Amino acid sequence: MKKKLIYSLLAVCAMATTMTSCKDFLQVSSPSVVDASFVYKDLSIAEAGLAGLRESWRSCAGSNVYGAGTFYALDVPGSDIERHPEAYSGQLQRHYPEGFYENGQAVSAFSSTYTIDQSDGKGTYTALYSVIMLANNAISAIENRSDFNTILNAKTPSGWGFLYGQAVAARAQCYLDLIRYFGDVPYITHIGQSIVGLTPRDVIFEGELTKLQQVEPLMYRPGETDYNGNKVSKGVFTRTFVQGLIGRICVYAGGYATRRNDIKYIDAAGNALTFDKIGADNNGAFYGRRQDYKKFFTLAKTYLDAAIANPGSVVFRTNDPRTTDALGRTYGNPYQYFFQQLMNNVGSTNFADESIYEVPMTVGTSNERPYSSGRVSDGGTSNQFPCKSYGQARIQPVYYYGWFDNNDMRRDVTVTVTGSTGKGVEKLIPFTPGSKASGGGLCMNKFDENRQPNPYTKSQRSSGINAPFMRISDIMLLDAEVNAVLDPNSTAAYGLLKQVHERAFASAALANVDGFISNAGSLFNAIIKERALEFGGEGDRRNVLIRTGMIADAVKQTRTINTAMATALADNNQLAYTFANGNTISAYIWTTTGDLKTSKGYRLTTQCSDATNPYLFPGWRGQFDSWENLGAAAVSGGKTNLAIKGLFTQWTPTKVKVTTSSGTTTQTGLTFLQMMQMLKTGQATSIVEQDSGLSMTLTAWGSQIASNGTEFYQNFFPNFDGTKAPIYFYPINSNTVNSSNGTITNGYGFPNQ
Repeated sequence: MKKKLIYSLLAVCAMATTMTSCKDFLQVSSPSVVDASFVYKDLSIAEAGLAGLRESWRSCAGSNVYGAGTFYALDVPGSDIERHPEAYSGQLQRHYPEGFYENGQAVSAFSSTYTIDQSDGKGTYTALYSVIMLANNAISAIENRSDFNTILNAKTPSGWGFLYGQAVAARAQCYLDLIRYFGDVPYITHIGQSIVGLTPRDVIFEGELTKLQQVEPLMYRPGETDYNGNKVSKGVFTRTFVQGLIGRICVYAGGYATRRNDIKYIDAAGNALTFDKIGADNNGAFYGRRQDYKKFFTLAKTYLDAAIANPGSVVFRTNDPRTTDALGRTYGNPYQYFFQQLMNNVGSTNFADESIYEVPMTVGTSNERPYSSGRVSDGGTSNQFPCKSYGQARIQPVYYYGWFDNNDMRRDVTVTVTGSTGKGVEKLIPFTPGSKASGGGLCMNKFDENRQPNPYTKSQRSSGINAPFMRISDIMLLDAEVNAVLDPNSTAAYGLLKQVHERAFASAALANVDGFISNAGSLFNAIIKERALEFGGEGDRRNVLIRTGMIADAVKQTRTINTAMATALADNNQLAYTFANGNTISAYIWTTTGDLKTSKGYRLTTQCSDATNPYLFPGWRGQFDSWENLGAAAVSGGKTNLAIKGLFTQWTPTKVKVTTSSGTTTQTGLTFLQMMQMLKTGQATSIVEQDSGLSMTLTAWGSQIASNGTEFYQNFFPNFDGTKAPIYFYPINSNTVNSSNGTITNGYGFPNQ
């Protein structure tokens, strides 16, 4: 009863503050102060109050900043290694901002077509300030306690200190997200505060960093025993999370960003700031980095070092505890084990070993993993196998084929070429535009209902998988980055990179970290590339490229390769493209469906132990072992798995059956190019190999890139060339602008109506 009362009370508080903050935005009304002072008077009641704040943040994260909303509209598809599945023209309200508004030229078209109240931007803005209001309620109420100075000055964990720290962390995270998506925003830090205009982001960054440093020693680490005698969960903000958050905010505060020319940028002390700029101004904005940026990297190093030195119960796994299962499936991939833990832990209170913080999710409620961020399916909205009909997180071919060392065990965990029919059958994902398994191309593979022990089939988007918001490899690579900025030859940075890189290989010799650094051109570049390999498909890369100033070169490189790839795949004398690492994507590959369960005893595959077996290579695909036990209809002949050959290296069978308009004949001596040419020109309607015993069919693959080439180069960050500041923000919504009496305006070329 008490918890329900508190939730109801907090809902009223949130409603009151949200109405004022997100609609008229001039003054946050005071009625909620009375409510908050009651909630945060008693520690046990305060715990229920914090639960309400956590739920508000959980909803915001899942719907806006780390699941749906702006996250899957911008972060998930909008980089040099990731892409969206649909045709560019089919989702312009997302694709304009994803691709920097066509170098700023499409800001007007976006605003006139979708208005400055476009749902992704407006929804995120409103949700983040709703969380901030609840956080401010808690912060102000605890700061008004008579014993607050005692709590603060103790500099050791306590009940009140831990709750206070969680509220401060929630607010800081929300301001970081607001700045990432909107630039300079109003800065509200306490109840009853009058809002006059936008606050320069540097003031916000520095203010929140100061607050986080105050609360960091007051908090418990994951796994430590709290004031109630309970083990601290990874489902709440902890000391380790705050240390990581300080590091994250620092690299943004000291990183490159697009800024408005009509705002006077100052630091928290009121000192004017100067910037190193890249490119020309664009839509009244410039792209630059503070000249005193290194002080933020120095601060980040202190707290990231501390997080790594003592992360609590967080573990960086270098070995996979799984070996070989009863059916003979091999594992030996500690990288995949992290994602498997997330999927295995659904419905429990367990967390993945490497997680620092997971956004808690519940089975049966809205969840983007694997719905938009995971292996794709053609399944419908209910009672399908798997139950899913979407997939936003798609991958650029250059990343899959050209970036990974062939011995890097992250590749097949990160990217898949197959999805599901929704009927318990594996299928090849074509490169034609589309948001299901019937289109969109290469797909993020880290989350997959097929890989859950108990997949949920009543409705889609309801898996219950927690969102891995911060994990230890992220902090290790962030620490490596800041060390390399401060010292280009840092041994600390080298050591951290080495740990993460070697974990992805079966041996240190195969990892060859020194060769990896040499190929990247510098230790810093290698660390940034390692982040791309470690977090592919997870929405990390876009922001890394923006804040490091590397976005223009990265986009140019991918566009150049995509253009060459599409051209070669369309050329009747080539019909293939070979990447720098030797991998070849061909216009056609060999595929067939078959019954793996009868021969192997399973349908779901793991780390490939036999690269010559076309059902097992590449690994980490297949289907759930027993969809039929959950209601799926029997599949004819038990043919649920897809065999693939020629994915990275062309394969030429000696004997094939060729079907033309005149009939079917068996032919020998044809080159692979000749076979592909026969299909492309229509001379043959079908070519089936006779060498493997599987009768695999030559199937369209890269030819679909050729026929949709503009989606891979012309519509990839259209017109953006890095000569001008990138425009990547959403506009501030009309309610906020109109009710500010002119003190809040849009920049970057966006209108105020």
